[in-house]
Amino acid sequence: MDAHKDKALRGKYSLALMSNHKWRKLFLVMAEYGSDFSGIEYHFTDTDNIFYGHAPSVQQVWESAIDDPVQGAGGPVEYKYIESILIPNVYLYRAYKNAPLTERPLNVKAFIDALEQVGSFPITEMEKGIVIHGYKT
Repeated sequence: MDAHKDKALRGKYSLALMSNHKWRKLFLVMAEYGSDFSGIEYHFTDTDNIFYGHAPSVQQVWESAIDDPVQGAGGPVEYKYIESILIPNVYLYRAYKNAPLTERPLNVKAFIDALEQVGSFPITEMEKGIVIHGYKT
């Protein structure tokens, strides 16, 4: 089964919560208010693997895709293949190999406030961060 075919998506999910237009609005707000967001977990419709990335720039936000902010995705990602994304409250990283973990708080609250100004989005707030859902099973 080709998980990227519309029929397969309809069979796997009961409801699409985000359109191309809504994803585009979300990522444009993210480019402005969350441009320093890193450690974002991208979950796709065709795999259980989690991909990590950062917030796209305005130039990377297209009509129906984002241009390569996801490590290992191999290029642009069409919005309809994003199952969900998790934006952490704190980004943990190592400045160099074997360095101690460094914590960088992300201003998720300002991002949510800006999102509320442009529309209603399927967001779940969790202790770890926020999840934006693309589909409902």
